[in-house]
Amino acid sequence: MTGSFDSAPILFIDSDPAAMYSVINLYFSDGTKVKVISEHGFWDYNLNEYVYLDKDAAQYIGHWFNKLSTDENGNSISEKVQLVNVMIKDEYTIAYSPVTYGHLCYYVNSMLSMPGGIEGLFNIFEVDAETMKYDEAQMQADIAQYGLFTYEEFAESFPVSEDVFEAFNGQYLKVAMGKGLIDVDCLQTLIERYAEFLSVIE
Repeated sequence: MTGSFDSAPILFIDSDPAAMYSVINLYFSDGTKVKVISEHGFWDYNLNEYVYLDKDAAQYIGHWFNKLSTDENGNSISEKVQLVNVMIKDEYTIAYSPVTYGHLCYYVNSMLSMPGGIEGLFNIFEVDAETMKYDEAQMQADIAQYGLFTYEEFAESFPVSEDVFEAFNGQYLKVAMGKGLIDVDCLQTLIERYAEFLSVIE
């Protein structure tokens, strides 16, 4: 929304129990390494959106991704690092995936990322890749075309609390639906999947 760095409370942490998994090892040009189970979203400068890196992540080798860094004065800045290799290995491990209030995204191993399994809740609006801020004119055009949900309208179809509606930017889901990024069935499936977490958000 602002193109600036921010902090946010964690809404919940999705997790998978200790087990053998096919772990996707992502290697970036500056030496950064991130391990992924199933899928995880990362900000791709080439496509100017979040992409899910999964078992087919090798198709993104050569793409540039957003990494948190600091300048000479210690200020947080974004830099671009390139995906240079992908290796998939079986590993006995546990997976944790936080979801943050309002933003959903967070930095993992300094890489700007988005939790897996929530496709349709992000990449709703165009972003200016230089400022990492929504294109305000295009955003307003999208809203004018598709409209916004009020909580009351949303709750008629999806009985969640107003706190949950606000935490997940529910007003913008009308735009996401209008653009075909998510439909009623997929949204209902997400709500049911995370019902145990959503019930404690107040």
